[in-house]
Amino acid sequence: MVRVKNRYILVQFMCNNRSETETFTLTSRQVGTFLQQRIEKYYGEFGIASMLRLHVIYFNEKTRLCIIQTRHGPHRFVTSILPLLTVADTESVRYRTLYVGATLQQCQKFVARYQQNYVNKMIGSYRGEAQRERFIEDVTRMKQI
Repeated sequence: MVRVKNRYILVQFMCNNRSETETFTLTSRQVGTFLQQRIEKYYGEFGIASMLRLHVIYFNEKTRLCIIQTRHGPHRFVTSILPLLTVADTESVRYRTLYVGATLQQCQKFVARYQQNYVNKMIGSYRGEAQRERFIEDVTRMKQI
């Protein structure tokens, strides 16, 4: 018996017309349907048939990080299409692939290290202790579908 192998792709959305402190208006469901539509556009029926297991597992509006789960093999469709995309729903964005991993645990470790670096970089702009604590809470909170 052969097991199904998955790949987890960590993507960061970088907005062209917003500052880093503003929140993102997209949801994980919108990102998933948008990616499926674009894969169907560029790869046709074969691409969309191989992407039946495309799921957005994690989406953080504050840091604009997203973990996408796909099957091993067709994950190359997602990673090859991300540099071509310039829009997400109505937002003008750039996509940056940060990490591609075989397990969700390794991907979450990378997210934790990345978010810690992000918090350390951004915490200097907040003056009050209450603002800092609220910022850290917003960044570390995980949202799942």
